[in-house]
Order: sequence, then C-alpha cells, then structure tokens
Amino acid sequence: MSFNELAGNQRRVYIDTVQVYGAYLDATGKNRSYRGGMHWKKVKGKEYLFRSRGRYGHGESLGPRSPETEEILANFQAGKQQMKERLDSLRARLDEQARVCKAALIQRVPSVVTGILRLLAQHEMLGRNLVVIGTNALYAYEAAGGVSFDTPIMATEDMDILWDTRSKLTLAANRNIVGTGLIGILRKADRSFEASGAQRFRAINKDGYMVDLIKPLPRNALQRGQPSTLGEPGDLVATEIRNLQWLVSSPKFSQVVIGEDGYPALMIVPDPRAFALHKLWMSGEEDREPVKKVRDRDQAVAVAKLVLQYLPQYRFNASELRMFPLEVVESAEKVVEELQPPPGLDYE
Repeated sequence: MSFNELAGNQRRVYIDTVQVYGAYLDATGKNRSYRGGMHWKKVKGKEYLFRSRGRYGHGESLGPRSPETEEILANFQAGKQQMKERLDSLRARLDEQARVCKAALIQRVPSVVTGILRLLAQHEMLGRNLVVIGTNALYAYEAAGGVSFDTPIMATEDMDILWDTRSKLTLAANRNIVGTGLIGILRKADRSFEASGAQRFRAINKDGYMVDLIKPLPRNALQRGQPSTLGEPGDLVATEIRNLQWLVSSPKFSQVVIGEDGYPALMIVPDPRAFALHKLWMSGEEDREPVKKVRDRDQAVAVAKLVLQYLPQYRFNASELRMFPLEVVESAEKVVEELQPPPGLDYE
C-alpha cells in the first residue's frame, strides 16, 4: 500500500479552493434570510409591509407603512442585492478554481457524487441524518491526508449512504423540506435516476450508477418501527444492515473533496478509525463473499496506514472507539501494530 502525496502546487490549489468554497457556503447560509420577498400590500385602503416566505407566498405583516417600515424594506432590498453580488462573485471564482483544479490534476470524485453531496447539504440532510460510507468515503480520508490512494481499492460503481434514524426530529424536518424524499434529490443531480423495482433501497441512473440507502438493523424490539423512508410513497426504502450502529455512533468526519469536473463538495463520513475497524470486522465475517473480504481488508489497512502516517492526531485507542466491542478494537490493534507506526505513537 502506497500513497501519492500532493505536490506543493496541488496543495496550494486545493487549499485555495477550500477557502473559496467555504466563503460560498457561508454566503449561501446568510442568503437564506433573504428567501422570499418583501413588498407593500394594500388592505382596506391602507398599505402594510408584507414579508413573504417560500414559494407559496406565506408570510407575515411587518406593520403599516411608516418611516420605520420603509427603512426595513430599503435595508432588505439593499442587503439582498449585496448578497446576490457576493454570490455571483463567488460562483465566478468557483468556476475559475474548477479549471485550476483540473489543470492541477486534483479532481478525484465522480461528479455525480459531488452533485448529490451539494444537494444533500442544501437540504440540510448531510451529516444530520445521512453520511457517506463505503468506498466513496476514501476520497474524504485521502483529501484530509493530502494524498491519493494508489491502488484498485478506489474502484466502485455505487455510493452507500448510511441513514441515522435515531434523529427523529431532523428526519421529520427533512421530510417536509424535501417533499419527494431522497429520490427527488437524486433526480435533481441526474434526472435519469430511478428507484429500483426489485431493490427498493437502491436508485440507478442511465449510466448504471447506484445509490443505496441503508440503516442499522435494530438491536431490540423497542427500536423496531422506525421510519424506513425519508419522503413520500415511492421514495427509497432503507435496507437494514447488521452492526452499522458502530458507524452511526462514531464521530463524524467532514472534508471538502474535488469532483471530476473540478468543483468542490463537502463530504461527511465516519471517523477514519471507525471506518478501518468496521472494514476489518467485515473482512472476518464468514458469510462475506471472498472477493469482498479481500477488498474490505485492503481498504481497512489503507485507511489505518493513512491515519498513522498523515493523521497522527487520531489514535487507535479503545477509549476513543467505545462504540465498538472491545474484541473488535483489540483485533484491529494487532493489525495496526503490524503496520510499523512511527516511533512514539501510542496505542494504549
């Protein structure tokens, strides 16, 4: 297992892109306060300042026309125009950075994935109820380490999304925001996405790219009955996987990644140590397909080695991995020790 370290110019381009994208995300967050509009509305011959919100015109009156409400309207219009100009400027800078990223050869993630990630973030679903797991998570880990994996372990034609169903309030809010649920968001990224008839947890686009929605298998009867879908009838229905609660309970890891088109996106994945431990456990399961077991172990070892060499602030301590059974952690520690960590790295 070896890594390709980013060259100095590549690191500079990546850092610049992350900074521009951070400014863009900050501006889009502030722009939410300007959604809708503000206008005068005549009621019984008297004008009132009306603040509309959302596409259906719902809103509230801010009071009758007066010097105070006229100032509120003027400030709103000026702020909205300033925010539009800032967003236009930042979008132009992102266009420029996309070209620079491609020239610097740091574009890595399939564009369909980064498009989906940006849409999930817009709908406030990413990281709150949904995180990316599986092979695509490796893009986040390598970006954090300033390297790229130099093995076939990155090959995949699907994107696994882990749904944390414990956050019921957020789930309800997301359902209201999204309307058509996850399949609706996928179709915004690529109109050809369709839910699989045979496998209701999966959506497939015209190119055969798959998105799976999965969730932990309930450990007891009290946890059964949780919702299986994020949206209306016809949305994807999450399939239940054993021991995924280990990843659900692990700390979240956020990293900006660069798509094949050069545009950035925020990816939220499990803690890299949790990823490695979970993959090691999967590689030892008797009912796991032999080919998948080999890749599971290769991915686990690759991420563990990346953590040891490039992310030493993350230690493989049992106390920091309490979401895993002790025997799983101890088994992983033996593998980690064989990777010959840098002198002084403590696993206690």
